[in-house]
Amino acid sequence: MPLTRVAAIQAKRRTVSYKVATPAKALGHVRTNLDELTVLADCAGGEGCRIIAFPEDTLGTLEWEAGQWGEVQLLLQPAEQEMLARFGEVAARQGMCLVCCNDCVGAGRVYNTAILIGPDGQEIGRYHKVNLPIHEQVRTRGTSFPVFEAPGVGTVGMCICYDMVFPETTRALALAGADLVFHLTLGGASMAGADASLAAFRTRAADNFVYLVVAFRGGGSLIISPKGEVLADGGNEPDAIVAADLDLGAGRDAGDALGGVTTDFRARLFRERVPGAYGILTDAHPPILEKLRHVAVPAGEEASALCAEGRTTGADAFYEAERWLAEDKVEEAALRFEQLAEHFGTLWIGRASRERLKGVRRKESETAC
Repeated sequence: MPLTRVAAIQAKRRTVSYKVATPAKALGHVRTNLDELTVLADCAGGEGCRIIAFPEDTLGTLEWEAGQWGEVQLLLQPAEQEMLARFGEVAARQGMCLVCCNDCVGAGRVYNTAILIGPDGQEIGRYHKVNLPIHEQVRTRGTSFPVFEAPGVGTVGMCICYDMVFPETTRALALAGADLVFHLTLGGASMAGADASLAAFRTRAADNFVYLVVAFRGGGSLIISPKGEVLADGGNEPDAIVAADLDLGAGRDAGDALGGVTTDFRARLFRERVPGAYGILTDAHPPILEKLRHVAVPAGEEASALCAEGRTTGADAFYEAERWLAEDKVEEAALRFEQLAEHFGTLWIGRASRERLKGVRRKESETAC
């Protein structure tokens, strides 16, 4: 098969502030972001890319949504229309497919949505994020992992951020026939740190013998082979086009202890599964949850609201306290950190505030001595 040039667009952080007063003004910021993103898409097309992918929160609306949730649909509906129109124009002009990802509205509900646009500029299909972390619980979750035929490319699957923490996601896409999986993200594939995250990305690809493209905002974008090899790494370069030439019909050969080689090991891997033994994977209340019933976990809309506050006014309050600390306004800063620690609990602001308080008390103790 001819090689297919594939790219993750490692866009820099373009965020619409929650302080922007109205949906109309926020839409102006979205248009500015689209102006810059379409330039990147055109550049990728000029480099011969046949399919490209932007990270999660492509339009940068998440922060604004966190602070203005009551008016979110007034922004998201026109923003989606403009995103599809602008990216559709680029896709048609370059004769390539394009994947983008943003919160979108459907039937009055908000979904974190990945959209595949074809080389004619028209939408081929979309995926609604299934696995929602606590800060997204006000959104509606998807219910399946569809795959789509991308003209001139192959069978494509899409997943978003927290989805990758669940191995079932990529397995479901692979079982549905995906040759190429696009992961659109603002975070890693593991909660255990950078090394574990890289290992998880490589393992997801190798476990399923799929090509994996990780479009990560600001840094960390990857293209990984079906054997877990990193073919391209975007490092921390902003607005980088992280590309590789792939033979999507190859790269999946594997052998066994008897010396036999299968040209596409998926033919064995998925035939030799034992689905009847995996029933616990679809058990909504497996034994481990009973074992962990004592562990407090934030949940529901209250948790989402607290996370939204942490992304907006809470973050502002935390950074203001840090400025006070730098200005030697120690008591004011300590009081603020105490308030934030109590209010935000185990969220990052609560944890960071407790660390700052430890530092303040340690310094006071040393001065007293």
